[in-house]
Amino acid sequence: MSETAGHDSTDLSATIGSFADLVAEGTPSPGGGSVSAYCGVLAASLGQMVCNLTIGKKKYEQAEGRVIEIRSELERLGHRLRRLIAEDAASFDRVLAAYRLPKETEEQRGERARRIEEAGRGAARTPLETAERSAEVLRLLEELAKIGNQNALSDAAVGGQLAFAAIKGAHYNVAVNLGMLPETEAAELRQRMTGTGEESLARLASLEGLASQG
Repeated sequence: MSETAGHDSTDLSATIGSFADLVAEGTPSPGGGSVSAYCGVLAASLGQMVCNLTIGKKKYEQAEGRVIEIRSELERLGHRLRRLIAEDAASFDRVLAAYRLPKETEEQRGERARRIEEAGRGAARTPLETAERSAEVLRLLEELAKIGNQNALSDAAVGGQLAFAAIKGAHYNVAVNLGMLPETEAAELRQRMTGTGEESLARLASLEGLASQG
């Protein structure tokens, strides 16, 4: 949906293509974790678009103060998720580097095990933050769908789907790295994933319901 002319499609293709090409290369990173964070960025951007299509409209003037607050929150979340794209790739690279350390002596094996656990902690906690920040985006999109420009309801709904994809994708990347962590720490991260996942699924269902009525 758009109430004004959009950007040139050629420019859009070039901008999107650069990241897509990086993902398509035959290297392990950026991979699913970075792509999940990128989905979160796009979700936040769609939310900001809905805010901008709401602010200044007489029909929505009573909600304008809150919509301005939401826009600010989405901007903050979007900036953080942008950084998480790179942080996820870097955390994966640290895991690979740790596994490549020598293990010929007892001392080397001990250092290698320590570095693997340390790298695994980053590789699990980085996508967990992606999931939790994306869950915040989804919460704000659900609110926007109720108080924002109803002509942009489909955009809020698409943002919700992207935010949920970011959450699910990030959770996959947390889970695959839990084996490198002590069980007590892994259990804590699983619990956080469960809470985020259940709450986000309910919010997505609410958002879908609102969009289907539009």
